[in-house]
Amino acid sequence: MAVLTAPFRLSLIVVLFSVLIACSTNKQIKPDNVSNLIDLSVVDAFHFSGKMSFSDGYEGGSGQVEWKKNNDTTQVKLKAPLSKKSWTLTDSKKQAEIKLSNGELVFGESAQHLISEQIGWEIPWMALQSWIIGQKSSSGRFTNQIPTGEYEISDQGWHIKYSKLKPYAQGMLPHKIIARKDDYSIKLIVKQ
Repeated sequence: MAVLTAPFRLSLIVVLFSVLIACSTNKQIKPDNVSNLIDLSVVDAFHFSGKMSFSDGYEGGSGQVEWKKNNDTTQVKLKAPLSKKSWTLTDSKKQAEIKLSNGELVFGESAQHLISEQIGWEIPWMALQSWIIGQKSSSGRFTNQIPTGEYEISDQGWHIKYSKLKPYAQGMLPHKIIARKDDYSIKLIVKQ
């Protein structure tokens, strides 16, 4: 059995302590309930409906939303009940298009550009696709867990709060999502 000398033991303790400090300062807060989340990013297809609203702090809009993902295609229908205006976004690898309530089709290279044009301000489309399923984008991080089971993410300057987690056979999913950045906000309440 080898015996460690006092200077070697002290060096080993200093190295281990340094590693532990480095790990703790770089560690993201990962809420306990995040491990129970259903990771819809690895699912080929899912569908939900509910209510969604957008606001820039001065003007906003809300309506019923129906969100479908099927393999590489995402389709989002947003219908404002009072104004009877609606649009349907279809985003695939080939192209993005929005069909307006009057039947007009608007095509574009990116869904982000088309949505931002409809809303009137820059929507983080790629990140939003992760947020709506309770996940962070590749640049985001979990920042907080609230004792009630709610959790928060910080992503691209946006603060996203998840609440109303509901159990399913495969795990949990949030049914209320609020994303804020300065005066901008995106809210989603999943009904079904």
